[in-house]
Amino acid sequence: MADIVHPVSAARTGLGQRRALLKAEDWLGLIVVAALVILVLAPMATVIVQAFVPGLFSGQANQIGFSGLGEVFSRPLWQRSLSNSLFLATSAAVIGGAMGTGLAIVRANSRMVLGPALDVAAWAIIVLPSFIIAQGWILFASRGGIANNWLGLSFVPDLVFNPWGLAVVMSLKAFPFAYLTVTAALQWRMDDFVHAARLCGASRLRVFTTIQVPMVLPAVLSGTALIFIDVLGDFGLPAALATTYRFPTLTYAIYVAINQSPIRFDLAGVLAFYVTAIMLLAVMSYFWVLRNRRYDFLGGKARLQGGGGSRLALWPNVIALLALVITIVVPIGSSALVSITTRIADGLAPANLTLEHYAFVLDTGGAFLSALRTSMGIAIMAAIGSGIIAAAAAYVVTFSDFRLNRLIDLTCTLSLAVPGVVLGIGYIFVWNSPFLDSLGLSLYGKPAILILAGIAGAVPIAVRVLLGAMAQVPASMLSAAALQGAALPRRLMTIAIPLVAAALVSATLTAFGSAVFDLAINSILRPPRLDVLPVYVNRAFEQGQFGAATAATLLAGTLTILIIMLARLAAGLAISRLWSVQPRRAKGARHAQD
Repeated sequence: MADIVHPVSAARTGLGQRRALLKAEDWLGLIVVAALVILVLAPMATVIVQAFVPGLFSGQANQIGFSGLGEVFSRPLWQRSLSNSLFLATSAAVIGGAMGTGLAIVRANSRMVLGPALDVAAWAIIVLPSFIIAQGWILFASRGGIANNWLGLSFVPDLVFNPWGLAVVMSLKAFPFAYLTVTAALQWRMDDFVHAARLCGASRLRVFTTIQVPMVLPAVLSGTALIFIDVLGDFGLPAALATTYRFPTLTYAIYVAINQSPIRFDLAGVLAFYVTAIMLLAVMSYFWVLRNRRYDFLGGKARLQGGGGSRLALWPNVIALLALVITIVVPIGSSALVSITTRIADGLAPANLTLEHYAFVLDTGGAFLSALRTSMGIAIMAAIGSGIIAAAAAYVVTFSDFRLNRLIDLTCTLSLAVPGVVLGIGYIFVWNSPFLDSLGLSLYGKPAILILAGIAGAVPIAVRVLLGAMAQVPASMLSAAALQGAALPRRLMTIAIPLVAAALVSATLTAFGSAVFDLAINSILRPPRLDVLPVYVNRAFEQGQFGAATAATLLAGTLTILIIMLARLAAGLAISRLWSVQPRRAKGARHAQD
C-alpha cells in the first residue's frame, strides 16, 4: 500500500515538474516581450498618446484633448493629404485586387508558358522598393521621358500623371498581394459547381462572377486589404513624385512635418495616428466580413488544381505577357536604359550610349560606396537581430504555456500593418524623449536607431515565417531532451534551430533585402552626416541626376541579390552537411556501444 500514489498527488507532482521545465521558456518569453515592447509597442504607444497630447514627447506639449486631431481638417495641405491617401489606397485596392484575382484565376485554369515567369515577377515586385518602381515610371512617362522622346507617345504623361493614373501605377506595384493570396486559395477546385452552372445555361462570365470569385472571396478580401494597407502606408511613390507631380499623401506630409522649420513633431504624430487608425479599421473590417459569413465549400470531390487546356493557349499567355511588360519591363527597363545613356532626349543612338554613370557612382571619392557600405552593415545587423528575436518568439509561442503568448502573437500580427513612416515617428518620440536624454540613452541622431528600426520592421514577417516551420517540429523531441537534462540553450541549438534552419535563413535574408532599400526609415531616422543608400538614390533623383540614381540602384540591387543567393547557397550546403554528419555520428555511437 505504501507504493500506491494518490492520483491527485501524482497530477500535482507532474504539474510541478512541467512548470519547472517551462521556467526557462518563461524567462525567454519575458525577454521576447521586453524586446517587442522596446522595438514595437512603445513607439506605437507614443504615436497614439501623441494624438491626444500633441508634443508630449518633443517638448511641444499642448493641452489634452482632440484639438490636434481636428487641426488636420483646418490645414489645406494636411486635409488634401488625407483625401489623397484615402483615394489612392481605395482605388489601388479595387484595381489591384481585380487585376491580381483575374491573373490568378487565369493562371490556375490554363497551362501558360509564362506562368512561372508571372509567379517569379509577383514575388520580385513585392521585394522591390516602391520608390524604385515609381522612379522607373517617372523616367518612362514624364514629358522628358522615354515614352514621349523615344517612342513619340505624347499622350502618356497626361495619362499617368493624374490621380487615377497614379492609382493604376500603385495597383501595378501592389497587385501581387491579391495574386499570391488568390493563387494559394485556388489550390483546390470544385468543378461540380461550375459544371452544374454551365448545364443550366450560365455563360463563362456569369460562372466567373457568381461561382469562381465568391468561392475565393476570403482570399480576394485578404489581398485587397493588404493592397489597401500597403498603398496607404507607402512612402516611396510620393517621395519619387515630389519633384515631378504634386500629389501629397499622409506619409509624405509626416516627412514634411519633421523636415520643415520649425520642426512639427506634434503634427507628425497626429498624422501618424491617422495612418495607423485607418489601417487598423481596414483590418477590423476585413475580419468582420469573414466572421459574418461562411466560406467552407470544399467537399469530397475536391481535387488539386491542375492547369487545363493547351500549353500554347494564346490569350492566357498574351495576358501574362502584358502583365509582365507593364509591371516589370517598363519600370525596371526604363531605369536600365537611362543608366546607360548620356541624355534621355537623345534616345538609343550609339553616340548616346555610355557607362559614365556607373563610373561616377563607383568613384572611390564619391558618396555611393560610403552609402552602400553603411546600408549593407545596417541591413546585416538588422537581419541578424530580427532572426534571433523571431526565432525566440516563434519557439516560445509554439512550445510553451507562457502567459503572454497571445500578446507576442498579436503584436507581431498588428505590426505588419504599421508603415515605416509611422514606426519612424514613434522611434523619434521614444529615443528623443527628454527622459531618456537625461539618462544618456537617447539614440536619435545615431546609427544604432536605424538598426533597431530595421529589426522592428523585419521581426513580424520573420515570426510569421518561423511559426509555420516551428509547427512542424514534434514537441516530444524537446520534451525528451528536457527530461534528459538538456537546458534550454542546448535544446534550441541542437533540436529546434537545426530543424527550422532553412526557414530561419529565408526569414533573415528577407529582412536583409528589405532593410537595404528601406527609404522611409532611413529618410526619417538617418543622422544628418550619415550616408545611406536609399537616401543617396532618392536625393540624386530629386536633383535630376537620373543616370547616377539608376546606376546606383542597379549596382546595389545586383549586389544585394548576389549576396542573398550566395548566402542561401552557403546555408543550404551547411544544412545538408549538418544532416549528413548526424546519421554517421549516430551510427558511430551505436558501434561504440556494441
